[in-house]
Amino acid sequence: MSFDLSSMQLGQIITAIGGLGTAAFGLVDATKVFWGGVNRIGFGKIEETVTGLTPGTAVNGLSQAKVIGTLRANWYNGLDLGSQKAIAKSLIKLDLNAGNAAAIADAAGVDRAMLQSVAAKMAAGTALTSSESDVYARFDLIVTAILDEAYQDGDQRYTNGTRTWAGFFAVLLALVGGWVVNGAGFGQYAASGDLWRALLVGVLAVPLAPVAKDLSSALVAAVNSMQLFKK
Repeated sequence: MSFDLSSMQLGQIITAIGGLGTAAFGLVDATKVFWGGVNRIGFGKIEETVTGLTPGTAVNGLSQAKVIGTLRANWYNGLDLGSQKAIAKSLIKLDLNAGNAAAIADAAGVDRAMLQSVAAKMAAGTALTSSESDVYARFDLIVTAILDEAYQDGDQRYTNGTRTWAGFFAVLLALVGGWVVNGAGFGQYAASGDLWRALLVGVLAVPLAPVAKDLSSALVAAVNSMQLFKK
């Protein structure tokens, strides 16, 4: 197995490595059929946050289990984060009642008695006082901020997690492919330079996958420019 750059277009090498990265991402995506697979990454933070904001028994809205189930379905199906946060906030506010208002107030960091009064008056259809309106508006802003943090953190964990798994698959595929091309026993392959070349290819595959085509074209154009310049 030889990586003689004089006999192989550099652009073709980059394209091939990028293709390996794309294949690795495809394998990561295929894990979603196994109980959610990589979709599970990142949702734990969201579930923990929403669980703290939907305590007790549901009165006006969905039960806590159904709220989490709805949000999980949206997360797994890749609904845009803005819509997911809006739905989560609506379900939390819908779940607010006089029985769980104190616990929700503690989770959100607002006055317990005031939020209980707000929940009771909203259920009875009574107008809120100015102070109660201020507390409810503050509660709305705090819940928005808490959910934004949870979803952004979850999204970052998902991105990092999928890249990590894609990197693992890319390295594994590169090592196996290098062994097949090498044609020797595993011991000889492990002792040869081919194993380290394959490992390098696997490590580069995921970062190159999104930009392989553009990078390949740019490098070929650069090489052609330099050749013309020398002439």
